[in-house]
Amino acid sequence: MSMDAKHPKLGWLAALSLMLVVVAVGGCAQTAGKPEAAAVQDNSDGLSPEDRLAFFVNHARNGECDEVAKGIKAGIPVNQLDALDQTALIAAVSHNSIACVRLLLDHGADPKVTDNAGWTPLIFAAYFGGSDELLNLLLDRGADINAQNDRGITALYLASASGHVPQVKLLLARGADRQLASKSGYTPLRIAQLKTLDPIVALLDPNAPKSAPASQASNGAPAIH
Repeated sequence: MSMDAKHPKLGWLAALSLMLVVVAVGGCAQTAGKPEAAAVQDNSDGLSPEDRLAFFVNHARNGECDEVAKGIKAGIPVNQLDALDQTALIAAVSHNSIACVRLLLDHGADPKVTDNAGWTPLIFAAYFGGSDELLNLLLDRGADINAQNDRGITALYLASASGHVPQVKLLLARGADRQLASKSGYTPLRIAQLKTLDPIVALLDPNAPKSAPASQASNGAPAIH
């Protein structure tokens, strides 16, 4: 006796399964054709995804917000690092391109995403002396004011080490922790003293000695410790 005779439903189920397979294969073939067509269209500029990302980040760096908007519309990942280890937001911040920073933040750029050394957009902004508007924008959109890079360095540390008085004032007013030390043990105050940056020292601690002893300060201190 055949299996179908023993189980009459099996013949019907087998036929149904075959029909579903045929339909599924046909549907998959149609679906597969669409991505191929889209891929050809997406690659019409002849660029690889890596090259397309590099141009996107460079447009942000140059303040070319119209091109940045085109990249966003084309689906370029806004939080992806390029070959130079920068996101579009980091690139825009590094050149104080506030319009592009705002555009990127409005379209999902995360101010907490770092480069591979742990530098946040806010740390870059402090290091390069970004405007009050830029720093406030990043902080208002969720930047961690006390984030530390892989050497334990904060935005306040770098603003202090670089002698950026307005940035130090703003970061302190927004609640930056002046006690956080780098992995080498340097606080913002200590690095400012070593670099004889008296206006910064006065902001960080009005009662602190204004300059380090000459024997310690004679060779200077690096901005990144």
